[in-house]
Amino acid sequence: MGTHDYDNMKGPITYEAVAPKDIKFKALKQTKEMDCIELFDVLRNTEEGKKMKLAPYLPIIEGKAKYPVFYDANRTVLSLPPIINSEATKITMNTKNCFLDITGTDLTKCKIVLAILSAQFSEHCQQN
Repeated sequence: MGTHDYDNMKGPITYEAVAPKDIKFKALKQTKEMDCIELFDVLRNTEEGKKMKLAPYLPIIEGKAKYPVFYDANRTVLSLPPIINSEATKITMNTKNCFLDITGTDLTKCKIVLAILSAQFSEHCQQN
């Protein structure tokens, strides 16, 4: 699942399979844009990357010819599921509109996760 600041993205959103060297973006908590090969190296081998505790998830997609990626209409990477989201659409205290992405292999479970997450987010919505 991914949570995003909707006001920092432009629809339509696409879900694509792209070669890892061709996916370039600034991932959450990173200071520079990298392709997925560089990013995975950082997540696995640097102190900052190790603190994020994402290395156990890398083998889910690592080694595949193409990785799943969400793009907006401007070709901004929103997420590299199930590994990490983009710094470009991270939620902050100033976020007013959220976009949730849920991916998985079981549609029923994805719908349940979306319902729970939506309900939790609704507790923080302004009442009009």
